[in-house]
Amino acid sequence: MGFIEKLLPDTIPLTEEQFKTFVEQTIATEHSRRILDGLTAQNAAAAPTQGTETAARGNTQPAAKTAQTAQEDGADGSAVQG
Repeated sequence: MGFIEKLLPDTIPLTEEQFKTFVEQTIATEHSRRILDGLTAQNAAAAPTQGTETAARGNTQPAAKTAQTAQEDGADGSAVQG
């Protein structure tokens, strides 16, 4: 509600029920549906590209151990008892 109040300050004095009615009636218009369809189409077009990038990142080799981690693990890779 805060985001819409910022954009449309006239909605501030509305009751919660009036605000709900306003949102339902403005979102359910044909114009709103076309906007939403356009945005979801953009997301669908971008999804394969993002999926490829994510898969590429997921297939990278793990980072090398830091000096601290290596020291904590011990020189031979076994955990240091303490």
